[in-house]
Amino acid sequence: MIKIILFRHGEKQKIESNGNKKTITCLSNSGVKQITKLGKTLKIKFPELKNCQYLYTSGFSRTIQSAEIVRNILGIPEILSIPEFQEFYPVTDFSIAKNIRDHLFAQAMIDPNWAPPQVNVSFNQHISTFQSKIKEICQNTSPKIILISSHGGIIRNLVYSLNPKLRPNNDVIFDSKIHEAGYTILNFDGQNFIVDQFDVHDHLK
Repeated sequence: MIKIILFRHGEKQKIESNGNKKTITCLSNSGVKQITKLGKTLKIKFPELKNCQYLYTSGFSRTIQSAEIVRNILGIPEILSIPEFQEFYPVTDFSIAKNIRDHLFAQAMIDPNWAPPQVNVSFNQHISTFQSKIKEICQNTSPKIILISSHGGIIRNLVYSLNPKLRPNNDVIFDSKIHEAGYTILNFDGQNFIVDQFDVHDHLK
């Protein structure tokens, strides 16, 4: 059995998107403190993480920065950026007003089989790619524990796909976010993923 720990990046700086590109956003001071607490908690709860060769992350600055903080605390030698671990965005044009982008994201969560015209990929397809990449890593690695820095939306929707009982009703699903610097644990038996713990965040108090 392989244990997969997925954690959401810490709080990001409050910066609006600029033009038609996604703005590079790093962690806020609060986000750095959150992730530092996370790293110290993981070091105590999961001492076997010291045997990991890699900490996997999406390619976004806030997840890379979060991964670097945790890597330093745990003494993991290297960070690997994995494109499949990025958040799902229903638009490519970030000059579109944020309220419209939020509406499209909410629509994608309510109907995860819907493919937004700009990206032509559904949330479910994105989740499937995310899950397949984790499975590939599990099947090609020797450690019994894997650590991944990613995003709240993709983590929680992966969990919902594995355990539909955890999925909120459609009227609240968009606002049912997981905690910044919270972590989720999956177990992989070689074929299937099982949700062990979801959105653990008591270390942030």
